[in-house]
Amino acid sequence: MGLVKFILITAAVTSMVLKPSKEENTTARQPTLLLKQRPDFNVIYTGEQVTLTCDVQEQSSDWKYYWYKIPNKSQQLNSDTSMSSYIINAAELSHNGTYVCQVKRGDNNDEYEGNHDLTIKKPPQPNIILISGWKNVFSGENVALKCESPDKSTGWEYAWFQNTADAGKENTLSISSIKKENEGPYTCQTELQGRPLTRVKSTGFSFTVYAGQPTLLLKQRPDFNVIYTGEQVTLTCEVQEQSSDWKYYWYKIPNKSQQLNSDTSTPSYIINAAKLSHNGTYVCQVKRGDNNNKYEINHDLTIKRPPQPNIILISGWKNVFSDENVVLKCESPDKSTGWKYVWFQNTADAGKENTLSISSIKKENEGPYTCQTELQGRPLTRVKSTEFVLTVYAGQPTLLLKQRPDFNVIYTGEQVTLTCEVQEQSSDWKYYWYKIPNKSQQLNSDTSTPSYIINAAKLSHNGTYVCQVKRGDNNNKYEINHDLTIKRPPQPNIILISGWKNVFSGENVVLKCESPDKSTGWKYVWFQNTADAGKENTLSISSIKKENEGPYTCQTELQGRPLTRVKSTEFVLTVYAGQPTLLLKQRPDFNVIYTGEQVTLTCEVQEQSSDWKYYWYKIPNKSQPLNSDTSTPSYIINAAKPSHNGTYVCQVKRGDNNNKYEINHDLTIKRPPQPNIILISGWKNVFSGENVVLKCESPDKSTGWKYVWFQNTADAGKENTLSISSIKKENEGPYTCQTELQGRPLTRVKSTEFVLTVYGQPTLLLKQRPDFNVIYTGEQVTLTCEVQEQSSDWKYYWYKIPNKSQQLNSDTSTPSYIINTAELSHNGTYVCQVKRGDNNNKYEINHDLTIKRPPQPNIILISGWKNVFSGENVALKCESPDKSTGWEYAWFQNTADAGKENTLSISSIKKENEGPYTCQTELQGRPLTRVKSTEFVLTVYARPLAVLTLQTSWSDIMSVDSLTLKCEVQNDTFGSWNYSWYKDGVFEETVPVDTYNVKATEETFKSEYKCRGNRTERPLYSSFSEGFKANNIVLKRKVLLAFSGCIVCSIVLLIIGCIVLRFTRKKEMKEPVKQDLFFSMTELKRETSSPLHEYLKENGPPLDKEEHNESIVLLNDAVTAVSDQMKDVIPYKENGGFTSFKVEKSALKEKDGLQSKAVAQPLPEEDDLIS
Repeated sequence: MGLVKFILITAAVTSMVLKPSKEENTTARQPTLLLKQRPDFNVIYTGEQVTLTCDVQEQSSDWKYYWYKIPNKSQQLNSDTSMSSYIINAAELSHNGTYVCQVKRGDNNDEYEGNHDLTIKKPPQPNIILISGWKNVFSGENVALKCESPDKSTGWEYAWFQNTADAGKENTLSISSIKKENEGPYTCQTELQGRPLTRVKSTGFSFTVYAGQPTLLLKQRPDFNVIYTGEQVTLTCEVQEQSSDWKYYWYKIPNKSQQLNSDTSTPSYIINAAKLSHNGTYVCQVKRGDNNNKYEINHDLTIKRPPQPNIILISGWKNVFSDENVVLKCESPDKSTGWKYVWFQNTADAGKENTLSISSIKKENEGPYTCQTELQGRPLTRVKSTEFVLTVYAGQPTLLLKQRPDFNVIYTGEQVTLTCEVQEQSSDWKYYWYKIPNKSQQLNSDTSTPSYIINAAKLSHNGTYVCQVKRGDNNNKYEINHDLTIKRPPQPNIILISGWKNVFSGENVVLKCESPDKSTGWKYVWFQNTADAGKENTLSISSIKKENEGPYTCQTELQGRPLTRVKSTEFVLTVYAGQPTLLLKQRPDFNVIYTGEQVTLTCEVQEQSSDWKYYWYKIPNKSQPLNSDTSTPSYIINAAKPSHNGTYVCQVKRGDNNNKYEINHDLTIKRPPQPNIILISGWKNVFSGENVVLKCESPDKSTGWKYVWFQNTADAGKENTLSISSIKKENEGPYTCQTELQGRPLTRVKSTEFVLTVYGQPTLLLKQRPDFNVIYTGEQVTLTCEVQEQSSDWKYYWYKIPNKSQQLNSDTSTPSYIINTAELSHNGTYVCQVKRGDNNNKYEINHDLTIKRPPQPNIILISGWKNVFSGENVALKCESPDKSTGWEYAWFQNTADAGKENTLSISSIKKENEGPYTCQTELQGRPLTRVKSTEFVLTVYARPLAVLTLQTSWSDIMSVDSLTLKCEVQNDTFGSWNYSWYKDGVFEETVPVDTYNVKATEETFKSEYKCRGNRTERPLYSSFSEGFKANNIVLKRKVLLAFSGCIVCSIVLLIIGCIVLRFTRKKEMKEPVKQDLFFSMTELKRETSSPLHEYLKENGPPLDKEEHNESIVLLNDAVTAVSDQMKDVIPYKENGGFTSFKVEKSALKEKDGLQSKAVAQPLPEEDDLIS
């Protein structure tokens, strides 16, 4: 027996050798922490959100997470330790630092932690750099700015702003052809892509933009208006605005292709010795930078030769007579001061002043004179004048006197000029004109003019004229005489050859112009007002028009002598515009002439004219005139007839032309108008006691009508209105009225009959709409009251009995009373009272109105139960207390629609079908009858749970050929069960007991088994159990046990061999006995691989974690079996036992079968088994 115990202990030790040590297990279970940052940027900027996440890499759960920030690990940052993340919603600089995530789970004190450095910074502010251009710029120039962030990392997005407006999206901003509105200020904004809180604006950058082009100033030194040839001149170009980097290019128009200067940095251009070729316009062109904007200014440089002086005759003459005086002046074209003068006669000096005086001139003073000028301080300006030649005559001047025009007779109004001339070449004579015999009265005031002009000759100008001449200050005078003849021109006359002075358009007139002077050479001109009308001595005006009207004059004129022109007196021609204005009058002038009356039509021409003839026609027959005497303007109809009705035409004409003018007149001939009877108040159909007022009205609205009324044939009144009060049946019948115009007896006519119908009392009808027997609360109902007899103008008063003092309606003109929303208080009897007019007659009718609440439906259980199990069926019915047809139904589960029929069927009921059900009824077309039932609560219970377990112990698995499965329905309140078994989803059999035997084959271990309970009462069956699948675990365990057996046998043989050797060997020396067998077994374990290890090497690693766990369970089972046999030898902390399989629930539904995974419950550690 001792040997058996020893063998069992050895087997237990062997199994422990195969299990990893606690140290190795502990090391394998150290969790690997992964600490992540989202977003994972190197730098998080203030304001951004950052999430730190701490994950345990190994598959595990129930961890608690504790976050700290170094150096303060005593202050926990998070409150919810179940969350693996720590979120900083808006980062601040204080958040910068190292964060620690510490994890732990369960009640032990093992803590694991990881660190993470979090860098928080303020977003960097960008700078604006001027890449090209200038801060002070002009319109049209180009500028480029760059936005630069201190952070040189990529991914920056840029935005430019001018003031607050967007200006660009790149890191550079180019402004081409700059304008005043581009002045600024500019800011740039940077933002990391996808990180809006890194958005930062730069400080402002402003340009000074000068509106328009730069203001150029061009100065000249010396600044004389004129530079004379040989002198030096300097031109300097400046930009007035504050700016820099200008280059200066000098050109001379028109050749702008040739640059004058080579040094463009200097603003000046110097001409050392001016020439005439330097004269002209100079252009200074400035530009800067690489753009093409050029600005220029022009300057006119005047280069001249020094001015040549002129000799001016101040007093005296170039051609002089002996003893006259002459004064000359030397004058330069340049009016500036500082000129010096020298005079020469021929080549001899004659003076040093700017003037030269020669008194009492003689023949030796004749000859050429010159003067010389020079500007002080400018020696190159010295120039001589051209020669001034002085001519001297001997003796007196010769006079000539001429007349223009040179006609023998000058007519009054004409101009005549007398001209006096000195034959010798000379000037500055003064001329004095006189008329004999009065030589003391000078005729002319302007003595410098040699002519005396008579602008408009008069008869008083006739006579002898004297011209006297002199010049200078001496007293020498010379004269000559001339005879002048003056007469009046003759006036012409206008004679009317044909036509009239008062004419109409289209007529003809001929006029003649005749002069008293019968000589030839006269020209004729006709005028209408002031406009030319002709050039002959006769004027013919054919087909005269209005524009031909007016005063006509004729004018005569001798050819070539316009002032002989004389107009005749006016001949006034009156032209009436268009056709003559015809007036056609009717006597008497009534709008309508009634048959039998006399009428006279008179035709007149309104304009002052004569010689007219009158022709009368009646349309449409214009071929034959009605009158024989065409000199009389009137046409008389003695007794009007209807045939005289129509349009009459009066046609007039005169003279031999074909112009005819006519006027129409519509003559209305009618029979006297028939009057109409109008109902003013009351009605044609009346009831006894009512009032009626009739009016007799003629279609002719003129005044003066007389009226007579008749009832049947009896006289009834003499006014235009007829009033009948408190009407009676005898007032019924036909009424007529008769009209007649005062003073026109032939206009008497009777009206048609007006029939008055008289009833007794009115018959009332009262209708209800809709006409349902019952009106339900909330519905609208309309009561309508009608008078059966044909009548109108009724007023309707509604009351409800018993309160007839309170009128229900305000609008009495409407026959209906509407109850918009019926209530129970509206139930009762309603009265409609009618009346009309001002009398007190009232008539009424009653109507009963029934108002009820809509009936509430009931839910009836047709089949099934209120408390049901999953899969059962239920049928409900919705029933209204009102059995009438036309009801519509609606079902609701909670508030969701569930059906539209009066019955609701629920098949294969599920848990989600549980809840309160209501049904709603509504009469078709009457939505306000909609009412819901009370709730019908349906309770759905889950079916009893079936649990499948393995009954065969693992110690018996090695010795039996079958497995025993047990199906247990957990809820035992329902009594006894039968059990149905299923293999791989296929029914096997139903048995009355709860156990089921399965053959232990490889196929069996790979199949999945389920069970379900059945019974004959509700519930008829339970739910399916979870599936059980043995897989090939049993086979693997047998193999492991075989290996273990081999190891035990080997150890036993080894021990036996050691004992035999001990007893057979000599005891040479005493070896110390090892006190602990288990330590040597530990060493053996280190050097010897386990059979399980060898098995796994040959067959490959386990398929998954679960199969690995199964292998460990098998080994634990073996150790447990051995330890059970050695309880009295080896103490242990806790008894081991058989480990059953716990079945995981399948994710599939029952109808699809269940799949399961066998998971071993954890066993005690070996260290707990062996002390």
